[in-house]
Amino acid sequence: MDIFHLHYNGEVKKVVNKQSGEKEITLVVPREQLRGKLDSLDDILGGKAAITFDSLVVNYNIEINTQTNEPLKKYQVDDKGVVHEVKPEGEQLETDFGLPKAKIPTKEEREKVEREIVGEFILSGLAPSYEDLPYDFTDIVKRRLEGETYMKLASELGISSGKIVELIDEYRKRVVPLAMKWDEWRQGKEQPKQEAKEEPKAEMEDKPEGNESEDKGEDEEEQQDGVA
Repeated sequence: MDIFHLHYNGEVKKVVNKQSGEKEITLVVPREQLRGKLDSLDDILGGKAAITFDSLVVNYNIEINTQTNEPLKKYQVDDKGVVHEVKPEGEQLETDFGLPKAKIPTKEEREKVEREIVGEFILSGLAPSYEDLPYDFTDIVKRRLEGETYMKLASELGISSGKIVELIDEYRKRVVPLAMKWDEWRQGKEQPKQEAKEEPKAEMEDKPEGNESEDKGEDEEEQQDGVA
């Protein structure tokens, strides 16, 4: 049997516990993703396969100020797309004058974001690096999108495939709030461009109506001349 690689984005529909102790997983895949690949699935039916599940969402915890009900950390984006953390005015004064930090009541809320947004932020080259995560995550994410296996990436880095999955998950969680702010900035830049494209189109749609009115007026004048 030839070795092949199949990649799908699907929904884990259910997990059934068997009496033997095994688990039967039902995966629902959109029909369009199966085009041209059904023969490969038939070939592997009843055989063994290495399967990796990657969630298409990133779950992360966000710390909320219970007094304001807003995130404790806030960010802003400069004109180049670089995201910076913004310290509240009171906290900045504490830092400048060496004052003791005020205790702020907080709570944690669990949020989730599409992994695609986080991936695009990482691939933009604007995501930060961390000393305790000394890996080129831009390259790792790029190669994963191209179909590279965790096993091959892990082998090159000299770590286990399970470890590289943990590292990527940890990195994604750290950059999530920055990715969200960057995505807002990106959409804000694209909006004026979209509006600029729509304006000439709207003008062209309005123009024929004016011509039609003029033509109609000319026709009426011709009819009046004929009657006269």
